[in-house]
Amino acid sequence: MSKFSDLIDSAKHLVVEDDPNAAPAKPAPAALHPHPAFSASPAVSPSTFAAAPAPSYGGSPFSVPAATVVDEGVYQAILKKTDFSLTPVGKAVSKYYDSLEGIIADPSQRTKSAIAQAQKLEGITPQQVLDTFDSLSTALDSDARGFQGVADTVEKNQITAVQDDITRLDQQIANLTAQRTQKASDLANNTASHANAVTQYGLAASRRTQEIAAQKQQFAALLH
Repeated sequence: MSKFSDLIDSAKHLVVEDDPNAAPAKPAPAALHPHPAFSASPAVSPSTFAAAPAPSYGGSPFSVPAATVVDEGVYQAILKKTDFSLTPVGKAVSKYYDSLEGIIADPSQRTKSAIAQAQKLEGITPQQVLDTFDSLSTALDSDARGFQGVADTVEKNQITAVQDDITRLDQQIANLTAQRTQKASDLANNTASHANAVTQYGLAASRRTQEIAAQKQQFAALLH
């Protein structure tokens, strides 16, 4: 099986250096900039990437609105590594938020009350809530760099190498024409597979970047 057919699966299992389940530190707010994995190689036109629309939040700040990506599995793999509700802080606030169901109907007041209870009973401050989103942004950046490493290796081994083979085959005698044709076919297939893998990761990570930023803005607004 071609390594290209496993590229997306490889991305799903990359190790994120900054564990979002670890106790959040207080990193500087992450800048919103394109991840390294979104840089277009010579075989991938920048027009290939279509940014996911900015998510619109309403109701519970723990909800993640649905948006369309071509490969939902790639997005879900990223979400699992950067989900606020799976962090220690998120789990604590969510616990108190859920306990107020049926008691406080307004999501804004319910969120404030949940954070107040988490601070009183577990020492979780509003700043820790916001810092957790910075930690998630850092984790997403780290995962994107890991994906870029995988993509670069595949491009080097499966695209550039085949292109070099084609150049050499062009210089060989006519009886190698059949071999060159097969190599050209392999190149076309590998290039298409690589471009698709990079595009799907770009779409999924772009969507998650915007979601994290939107959730942080919502929590920040609620805390003022």
